[in-house]
Amino acid sequence: MTKFKVCPNCNKEWKYRSDFIYDPQVEIIGYQVHFKNLEKGFFLFNHSCRSTMSIPVNAFSDLYHGPIFKEKLTGTDHCSGYCLHESNLRPCPEKCECAYVREVIQIIKEK
Repeated sequence: MTKFKVCPNCNKEWKYRSDFIYDPQVEIIGYQVHFKNLEKGFFLFNHSCRSTMSIPVNAFSDLYHGPIFKEKLTGTDHCSGYCLHESNLRPCPEKCECAYVREVIQIIKEK
């Protein structure tokens, strides 16, 4: 049976995504955007063993049930620029295609 994630440093295994999200020793610390295909971006997590792990956005996208906007505002006057900074995990206030990923981050952080 496949596991959701294995820590590359200490080999701790999380069988299910929920085990990973609810583990108090795991913290989301970043987001590496892929502007051409948002699902190919990565969320970055720190584990208490001092390891950083990346997991594709598409492993968490189903957690979000709100609107997904069609227009990307990156580089416009309406862009808050959050996606350009890996460690910025704030929600985006704009109606941008990228905003739903930032909402997924909030869902993960609240677990």
